[in-house]
Amino acid sequence: MYSRSSLEMLDAVAHLGSFSAAAQVLHKVPSAISYSVRQIEQELGVQLFTRLPRKVELTPAGEVFILEARQMLRRMDELTHQTRRTAQGWQSSLKLTLDNIVKVDRLSELIEDFYREFEFAELQINMEVYNGAWEAISQERADIVIGATSAVPVSGEYGVRKIGSLDWLW
Repeated sequence: MYSRSSLEMLDAVAHLGSFSAAAQVLHKVPSAISYSVRQIEQELGVQLFTRLPRKVELTPAGEVFILEARQMLRRMDELTHQTRRTAQGWQSSLKLTLDNIVKVDRLSELIEDFYREFEFAELQINMEVYNGAWEAISQERADIVIGATSAVPVSGEYGVRKIGSLDWLW
């Protein structure tokens, strides 16, 4: 319904409080900005700005509109970034499965590092027991498993890295 450029133009007018200031920033003439705002107001059937001698102010309806417009612009940016990440092979979530021998409190630094690096992603952490970690990865319920035994009870191509050893006392 509204183009990105029209939402950005309205945001500039609201932020700067003037058609001429917005025109200068957007490299347009003030009459083009004023005309575009008036067109949008006519489409809405609502006045967004009160015109004063040297400035404009948002009406109550205009304030609601601009808040929503700014959220739309942020969502448009996120959609663009997420689409690009997906095209480059990035996922929006990572499924991490832990064997129950792993102490979750020891992973807090790892989790913090993950969110610092991938702030857009969601980390899903599940706990499994015995060979449940291997089942989770073989059934694609996990992307990464931490704490699985070195004896691989399922078929498939999995990379395994040793992170330590555990001595059992019977």
